[in-house]
Amino acid sequence: MKSTCTAVAITITLFTSLSMADSLTGLGCDGDCTRDGQVNVDDLLSIIGSWGQNGCDVDGNGVTGVDELLRVLNEWNATCHPFLQDHQGLDVEFDYDAGFAIVTTTGLAEHEMGPFDGSTGCFNPNTPTNQNRTLRIPLTPTPTDSPGVIVLDTLGPIGVWYNGVAFYNPYDGGSTEAPGNICMDPYNGHPSPDGSYHYHQYSPVPGDDGTKHSPIVGYAYDGYPVYGPWDGPGVLAAVSSNPLDGCNGHFDEIRGYHYHSISYDMGVEYGLPGEGFPWIIGCYRGEPEQSNFGGGGGGGGGGGG
Repeated sequence: MKSTCTAVAITITLFTSLSMADSLTGLGCDGDCTRDGQVNVDDLLSIIGSWGQNGCDVDGNGVTGVDELLRVLNEWNATCHPFLQDHQGLDVEFDYDAGFAIVTTTGLAEHEMGPFDGSTGCFNPNTPTNQNRTLRIPLTPTPTDSPGVIVLDTLGPIGVWYNGVAFYNPYDGGSTEAPGNICMDPYNGHPSPDGSYHYHQYSPVPGDDGTKHSPIVGYAYDGYPVYGPWDGPGVLAAVSSNPLDGCNGHFDEIRGYHYHSISYDMGVEYGLPGEGFPWIIGCYRGEPEQSNFGGGGGGGGGGGG
């Protein structure tokens, strides 16, 4: 028994430095046997306790065994979502049976919002306020060519950033493209008339500097992840050899289908068609969860360019 424990300990040491390898979206861990949003010793004990029985089942054979053990070790100490940890009012729980990550958020950013008083050239009469949102993000997106929601016709939130802030479609209320025409703060956000602080474009993410593929920066309401602007070292997704579709997404073998986002300023800097339009997403490639709609919105709300 001593040699077995030693082998397990060595294996854990070897795997702790590895990142999640199985998840195509970064949302949910297969090794989260206890379904608490993390993979740790509790999941290892669950594996041991149900060994050879119908317990934690990763490979679908109905028996807990080596595949499940390796998955737990590979995801060891992983938090099974990319949302910001310890941000006030932001929490993520998993309902694996229903197939959703449940995100509760104030909709307020961890960074400074504004100022919108005109002191820096941006005036907006609205003030960011607590939106008290509960969102359901599908763990497994359902691909469709005919989603029940048309992004470019939708006012209000169409997805959520990793810090709990909503993102909207490219337009400010009506037909005006918000990026480049409506003033934003240094993080590319502003509040709508109902106090909903939001982005219409990529908001800078620490460390996303073009030296590698961008990280996940948020999720559309169809469950597909949104990444930053980079498809690889020095390569913008917008001009990569793996072209983006009309929804602003594409497929690769590591991440599956996913969207990319970019800022208006980057679009101008790199001479992109339409300055990078639609900046985040132009349509849903999966069926969006309908319970996320129906509140908050209007446009970005007032404020000159």
